[in-house]
Amino acid sequence: MPSDLPATTEFEDWLNKARALVRGNRPVEALECASRALALRPADPWSGLVYGQCLVAVGQRAEAHKLAISLVAVQIEQPCWNDALGTLLTYCEDPERALPLFTRAVAMEPARSEYLYNLAAAQRMIGDLNGAVQTLDQLIAIAPEDVQAHYMRADLRAQTAASNHTPELRRLLHKKQPLHSEIMLCFALGKELEDLGCWDECFLWLNRGCNLQRRLIAYDVQDDVRTINRITELHDAAPVNYGSGAESEAPIFIFGLPRSGTTLVEQILDSHSAVCSAGELQAFPLAAVNAVRRLTGHPVGKLEFVERLRDVDSRELGEAYLRLAGPRDGAVRFIDKQPLNYLYTGTISRALPNARLIVLAREPTDTCYAMYKTLFTNAYPFSYDLIDLAHYYVAWHALIRHWQTVLGERLLTVQYEDLVANQETVTRRILAHCGLPWEPACLQFHTRQRVVTTASAIQVRRPLNADSVGRWRHFRQQLLPLTSHLSTCEPAYGWRLVPAMAH
Repeated sequence: MPSDLPATTEFEDWLNKARALVRGNRPVEALECASRALALRPADPWSGLVYGQCLVAVGQRAEAHKLAISLVAVQIEQPCWNDALGTLLTYCEDPERALPLFTRAVAMEPARSEYLYNLAAAQRMIGDLNGAVQTLDQLIAIAPEDVQAHYMRADLRAQTAASNHTPELRRLLHKKQPLHSEIMLCFALGKELEDLGCWDECFLWLNRGCNLQRRLIAYDVQDDVRTINRITELHDAAPVNYGSGAESEAPIFIFGLPRSGTTLVEQILDSHSAVCSAGELQAFPLAAVNAVRRLTGHPVGKLEFVERLRDVDSRELGEAYLRLAGPRDGAVRFIDKQPLNYLYTGTISRALPNARLIVLAREPTDTCYAMYKTLFTNAYPFSYDLIDLAHYYVAWHALIRHWQTVLGERLLTVQYEDLVANQETVTRRILAHCGLPWEPACLQFHTRQRVVTTASAIQVRRPLNADSVGRWRHFRQQLLPLTSHLSTCEPAYGWRLVPAMAH
């Protein structure tokens, strides 16, 4: 090795430390180690790749995306390089650039199951569902016990009596499985049985999967309820409307409980020529956490965080968010579809007073069942227990009522059932709220090839339909713990968050 290069061991030490810290969920420290490695060898593509991974881990996805794009030009004929760079691009919600990298990795090492899995995931994100099925079939032929492949494949299409995977899923469940694998198989089998109309057995497997997943989580729903109630208490009309924030009109925030139609509205707006979607950004929560930490000098608990958030400078917070959200080439407006921004709505309204705010609402039992049957990744711990779901939904509903009261017309509430029944009328209302002219393409959102990374990636590829409305009624008896609690808490004004439309 030339003597003018830094010691290899020092460079590799920093790089390995960064990788280990990312795996250990210590992203801030990981980023510091990756920075040191990058300083030692700024031209080394691997140091750039690890630095990009750390940027994603701390929520700086826009910066990570710029770095990942620059690395695409680096031609390294190693399957692990192509797969790792493709993975970084998918984390940045750019599977279109990732796809040829994954394809190259598979071509170099066609029997490597993780490369095939990542290729199928990218195909799913861009809407090539048939391609994803074929890739997963290839993977499962090589690795019949690959549970993640079976789980993804079950979700890629509606299963039929003539074509389904229930025998394979049952066979795997009859074997001793690691707990995480058993959970995934329960959700996959439950989904396929729901497609087949086997309602009782479907719920049996979903319930088993949810019970197992709930045991893995140290969680008390009352902690979240107390936090939501405190947000309501602290954000009355005065603090919400006080001060001047960043003046940008670019952001459109779409939020609501998961599986309530947020992805659907995102895809409708993303079909407009002046709008692009930035996906489920962590930018506002990250900017808020950083702002509070600068005030206090140390991390704080949830309740103190909610209180101290009122003290941050609104303009600085808004500008910090815009930097983290990153520029959007060619688009006048961008969508931030982070569902949990309903917790930050009051703060967003101060920090970005010209941003458009849209909340999705859906019939409560349909909403809760849709969450219950979904295996989320490190999110929504309340969704695996029916009583937890009921408590959280009641608190969430009260919070949205509060935002409606204090924000008035600044917040547009879209009822999912109204959108399904009156697509054009509600779409026009959404565009008008965002200050956008009418474009018929917004009614044909399902025909465009675009990136979708959420659990709704399959549904939004289809024309708008009412298939999911009232789905919970197939499980009336099983959902009694949920519906009984909801009925005792039902407010006098009912569950609808917007007035019923004239049909």
